[in-house]
Amino acid sequence: MEKTDRLSARTLQYYAIAKKWSSDIEFYKHETKFLRSLLDDCFFNTTSPAERVTIAGLNNEITDLDAEKNKLEKSLNEQLKELEQMAEDLIPEDANHIACKQIRLEYLVNDLFAEYKELKRDVFTLVERISGTAKPFNNFSVPN
Repeated sequence: MEKTDRLSARTLQYYAIAKKWSSDIEFYKHETKFLRSLLDDCFFNTTSPAERVTIAGLNNEITDLDAEKNKLEKSLNEQLKELEQMAEDLIPEDANHIACKQIRLEYLVNDLFAEYKELKRDVFTLVERISGTAKPFNNFSVPN
């Protein structure tokens, strides 16, 4: 985005916020990859059928959140593109239209990350529980 001096302060603020959300989504992608690897480790370190069902459920929740994230990311990219076009004078600045979209995006971002925090807490609780139990093939002793 170049010629930012042509945009109102409010529109510039929306752009900065949208860029931060975009960065947060990139971090979310890395974190969910890590959470999936934790769940995979848990799956192979437990013999409990109930815990394996829980792990599968958590993986499904991550998949559902990823679908929400994809929709949000698409809307966010559209918003950023529109703001950039306004900055380049390719389209006229429409503060009301942008404000409405920004509010909608804010609700989506807040909902996604609230659900994600709860899911993350559930994954960490499960990991702690499983890592605190005896693991299969972990009863080998090492001679001195």
